[in-house]
Amino acid sequence: MHWDDLRNKVKGMVTTSSDPNFASVKAKMVWNEIKPDRSPDVIVTVKNDDDIVDAIHFAQKNKLKVVVHGGGHTWCGLAIRHGGMTIDLSLLTESVIDKTSRTAIIQPVISNQELARRLAKYDLAFPIGHCPTVKASGYLLSGGMSWNLSHWGPGCLSVEAIEFVTADGKKITASASAHPDLFWAARGCGPGMFAVATRYHLKCYPLPKAIMTSTYYYSLDDLSEVVNEVTALGWKMPSIVELSIFLIKAPPMLAEQCKTTNGKLCMVTAVAFAYTKEEGENALQVLESGKMVKKCLSKDLYEQSSFEKLSEVSGITWPENHRNLCENQCSKAKPVDILMALRDKMIDAPSAKSVIVFCQSTGQHNLLQPNPDIALSMDGQSYGGIWSI
Repeated sequence: MHWDDLRNKVKGMVTTSSDPNFASVKAKMVWNEIKPDRSPDVIVTVKNDDDIVDAIHFAQKNKLKVVVHGGGHTWCGLAIRHGGMTIDLSLLTESVIDKTSRTAIIQPVISNQELARRLAKYDLAFPIGHCPTVKASGYLLSGGMSWNLSHWGPGCLSVEAIEFVTADGKKITASASAHPDLFWAARGCGPGMFAVATRYHLKCYPLPKAIMTSTYYYSLDDLSEVVNEVTALGWKMPSIVELSIFLIKAPPMLAEQCKTTNGKLCMVTAVAFAYTKEEGENALQVLESGKMVKKCLSKDLYEQSSFEKLSEVSGITWPENHRNLCENQCSKAKPVDILMALRDKMIDAPSAKSVIVFCQSTGQHNLLQPNPDIALSMDGQSYGGIWSI
C-alpha cells in the first residue's frame, strides 16, 4: 500500500502505524483514559471536505474499512478500529450563525460548551448536551440527550439538515426533502452512521435569560420517600424544568451527616430554563410544596445560572483525564425501583467520583417518546445511568 499517494492527495496529516508519533495520535482519538487495544492502519486528520473525499476514495481503492473520529467521546473508543482507516475530523470547528433566522451551520467538532458560548453572543441557544467537552457530531448523531430535554426535545430534533460525504465519496446535503432516508438515519443512529457528517444546520432558540436552579440534599436513608415524592411533583412542573435525581458524594459541609452511608447522599436538582425571574421561581416553587422538603439536609433555592455555569458544574461531575465505565438507560420503570436497586451499590462504591443520575419527566409527558421522523427510538419517563469514574 502506497501511503505517499494518500499524503500527496490530502492537505491534512496522514499518520500510519509505522510512524513514530502514531501511538500519541491514536491516543487522542479516545477521550476515555481506558484506551482500547485496537489499532487502525492509518489515521487521516482532514482539513476540509475534499480531504474526506480523497480519504474515502483511497480507502475504497485499497479495500480499507473506515471509521470516523469526531470528538472521541464514546466510552468504548469506537473511533479506533482493528485495521483500516480512521478519518479524524478534529480540525473541523468552524461555525456560521444567523441571529435573524435563528439558525447556525456548524462543523462537527465544536464542543457543547463552545457552541453555547458562540450562540450566546447572538442571544441564541441550542439544546446542547450536559458534558461540556462532548463534540457536536457524536452527540447529535446519537440523538442528543440535551439540557431542557422535556421542552426542546433531544438535540437531533433541532437539526434541519446535515451535509455529508457518502461512502462512495459524494458530497450531499440531507434534509426532510432531500435524501430523507439518510436524514432520518442520521438523527439517532449513533456512531454506526454510514456517511461522514461535515456540517449540521441547526434550528436555534431565543437564549433563556433567567436560567435558575434549586438544589436539595437528602440522606440516602430517606431515598425511597424522596424519589417517590420528587417524581410525582415533576409531573406538576412545567416542561421548561429539567429535574434530576443524583446519588453522589456529599459536599464537605454535609459529609459528617452522611457517615453512615459512606459519605454519599441524594441530590435533587431542578433547572428552569426561564426568560424572566418570576417565570423561573414559579416553575421551581413546586418542589417546595412537598412533605419531604422538611427532611432535607440542606437546600439552595432560585440561584441564577447560565449555560456556562451549567457546563462548569457538569465538567466537575464528569471530569476529563479519568478512567470511565458507564451504563446508560432510558426507562419506563418506576424511578424509585431503579434508584433503590442501586442505592447500596453506590454506598459501597470505592470511588468518590462515581455518580448515578436519572433525569425525570416534567410537563405532563414522557421525557423521551418515539418519533417516526428520526431514528432515535428511546421511550421512557427517565433517562440517565451509572458512571464509575
